[in-house]
Amino acid sequence: MRIREIIDILMNTELEQINIGEDEKRVISILNLALIEVYGKFNILQEEQIITIVPGQTRYHLQDNSQRVLQVYWRNLNINSTPGEDAFVEVPLNDINCDESVFTPQPYVLHIPNPENGRIYSVMHSVTPPYLTPANIDTVDFIVPPQYLEPVLHYAAYRAYKSMNGDNKTEISSHLQLYVQSCDEVYRKGMVNYSVLTNTKLEDRGFK
Repeated sequence: MRIREIIDILMNTELEQINIGEDEKRVISILNLALIEVYGKFNILQEEQIITIVPGQTRYHLQDNSQRVLQVYWRNLNINSTPGEDAFVEVPLNDINCDESVFTPQPYVLHIPNPENGRIYSVMHSVTPPYLTPANIDTVDFIVPPQYLEPVLHYAAYRAYKSMNGDNKTEISSHLQLYVQSCDEVYRKGMVNYSVLTNTKLEDRGFK
């Protein structure tokens, strides 16, 4: 669904009974929080970042829209792969018992303890959706898959009630519970899109 449609639904359903639902700017801010939460939970958007080892450097900056690192591969240049295929090796992530492991010691940083000069790494990220503003909601090229609509709506309502002054514990708890249930329903119906790459093709993108 388009962002404008989701905002209209929020303002006329979950948020209709509270003042926040009358303020489109605040609704957009809450929707941003909901999209970040839901997209991170289900790893809906994924991107690949290519890192080439620089001599003497063990820490590398990860792209700014990264929510979490999902998988890391390195290209083994010493293996003659089958024609048409690349020889990639998956690297353990945050495994203190493995010498080949790489680590994410802080946000937006990948630590490679034992880098080999010239080695190429492929880092798969779960990334945040585009940031919404009143100026771009009608033009941003972004569609929310329908199976994630209810989790987005329920989490937005949870954050809206949580931001209000007063005794809203019942509403807060209710919407949080509905959010959890709607996420469970997505899993139960098998509607999660798993698209983590298990065989990257760097040569297709000009890396040789």
